[in-house]
Amino acid sequence: MATHDRPGSESRKMDMRKTNILCLYGCLTACRLRDAVLNRLAFKPPLRVGYALDENGNFLLDAKLWSSQAVSSALASHGLEVSHRYVHTKRKRRLSSILLQSMKDRRTSQPSEGRNNNNRMLVIFSHGNSTDIGYMFPAYVNLCRTHKIDIFAYDYSGYGLSDGDVGEKHLYSDIEYIYNYVRNELRVKPENIVLYGNSLGSAPSSYLASMPDRFPIGGLILDAPLASAIRLQVGHLKRTPRFDAFANIEFLKTKELYPTLILHGTSDGIIPIEHARNLAFVVEIRHAELMQKEGQKITNPVESSDSYPEHCLGSPKQSGIELHKQPEDYLRTWWVPGAGHNNIQFDNTEAYNRTIDTFFKLCETWRINNKVRLEG
Repeated sequence: MATHDRPGSESRKMDMRKTNILCLYGCLTACRLRDAVLNRLAFKPPLRVGYALDENGNFLLDAKLWSSQAVSSALASHGLEVSHRYVHTKRKRRLSSILLQSMKDRRTSQPSEGRNNNNRMLVIFSHGNSTDIGYMFPAYVNLCRTHKIDIFAYDYSGYGLSDGDVGEKHLYSDIEYIYNYVRNELRVKPENIVLYGNSLGSAPSSYLASMPDRFPIGGLILDAPLASAIRLQVGHLKRTPRFDAFANIEFLKTKELYPTLILHGTSDGIIPIEHARNLAFVVEIRHAELMQKEGQKITNPVESSDSYPEHCLGSPKQSGIELHKQPEDYLRTWWVPGAGHNNIQFDNTEAYNRTIDTFFKLCETWRINNKVRLEG
């Protein structure tokens, strides 16, 4: 005779599994083993570096992927140029990074280490796991040529040609050094900086966004983000444990009010789309709080995550970029039908470019309105 589990037994098993995992992480933290285990399990740099430098320090992609001639001609055909540099940390680590920008704005016949146009928007791009700035280069080129922006991309410690070891703490300190380099050496104004965090890169981007007084920015893009590491393993949690990692859901609670785009594939098998939905809810709540502080009228305050409105930039309803003083107008989301974790940009190119373009226009409008408000 077939036996059947009692009603609720599956739920109890899930609760027990969640409890066991939380207890395990708690014990690892108490034994001071949490960081060592996390760094070994969470970070997966590619076995083969996707780029190289020639004897003059020029940036070259892996010869098995692209010939140097093909890269140069491809960039020239789009009016772009790339320059590599190392950003140095206080502990003498070097972070490998590139600046991709338009040649048309160049003031001299020779490329320079600085920017050709200081008025352009600059995206600090934090890539995902198991990749580096070489493998990601086609994505950078698409963003730069399509949207008339500059890209500053970098490798985390232990990735690509960057020095040091992988680790969560390095992930956060790395982007601080990158931001300070962009501000102090490249002279980029804070309102012209947009952070782009893809997958794992959503953690350093959200971390930096959590400290607006130290690291002011003009926009934030989270592409296939995670809510936190523990939530990847146990699902929904009402509270974030102190031993959690990559806790974007906490970082975003202290962000400032500026345009924010969250995009995620509905068929993502690595990071479920619920992570992005939860982050969007946190951002909308935070924006509502900030707007109420500024005395702006909120016509549709958010009451629960179930009532969270799904904004899709590709729809006619969301095609405009006017701000109407509602929290959702500073937040844009795009839940990409059928998309997985790594194919949003290249399998949905037209919609992706339209979405990003509309968002950058929103950032420009916000920047103008914010300047008027501060000067008024």
